[in-house]
Amino acid sequence: MLGRPMNDTESELSFDVPPLVSLSRQIEVHLERLILQGTLKSGQRLSEPDIAKRFRTSRSPVREALRRLEQVGLVVIEPRRGASVKAPSERDIADMLAIREALEGMAARLAAERADAADIARLQACVEEVVADGEDPGDLLVRFHEVLVDAACNAPLRTMLRGSLNLFRMVRATSADHRARLALAANEHFTILDAIVARDPDAAEKAARQHIRTLRQHILGAGTMPPADDGAEGTGGAWSNGERRTGRSSGIEASPSE
Repeated sequence: MLGRPMNDTESELSFDVPPLVSLSRQIEVHLERLILQGTLKSGQRLSEPDIAKRFRTSRSPVREALRRLEQVGLVVIEPRRGASVKAPSERDIADMLAIREALEGMAARLAAERADAADIARLQACVEEVVADGEDPGDLLVRFHEVLVDAACNAPLRTMLRGSLNLFRMVRATSADHRARLALAANEHFTILDAIVARDPDAAEKAARQHIRTLRQHILGAGTMPPADDGAEGTGGAWSNGERRTGRSSGIEASPSE
């Protein structure tokens, strides 16, 4: 007895049903996290065979994941050289901050008009936790910007800002003195929040734009741009069986289900 025959619905659903999260997406999310937290350094080569081995898969989903990371500005793919973590130049940073000034100014303006009580509470919690010296204050302030964009209720704006926020995370993760600006940055975020609470779009946009201008001066004017990883070129910066030649772990230790 082979069991009861499948009905029409079961037959239709038995094949070609994609997993809730594709393997390429799992790889993308894992690599993105390692890049943004600084485990994978700017300029470090990303070996498709090594990543595929870690995830026990073929190179096809790895290649797809790397292409998506390239689209959001985290990875560079070059002919005959393969993929590597993007090493932002001063021009990249300047361009990113110019975009952020315009878009986050718009986001703050829209948030002042559209944010609800829950949005405002989330924004306030981010800044107050920085003052309370809770979790990583830099992460909290980046989260403030993400909540700000959500509060603007504008999906295209959120999409456009994702790449610039990712690039900023990369710079922050490798900057030696990003904590030196946190107290001032917290005050700047309170100014933005106060304008949103007051439902003053002009003041909110002005405060957000000024915050990015000050950030630009800190990163570019003070010479705090992080250098590219010295081991990025050649085989020294590539993964070899999941490890860099320095002996440090590449961070590709987790299973694809993480």
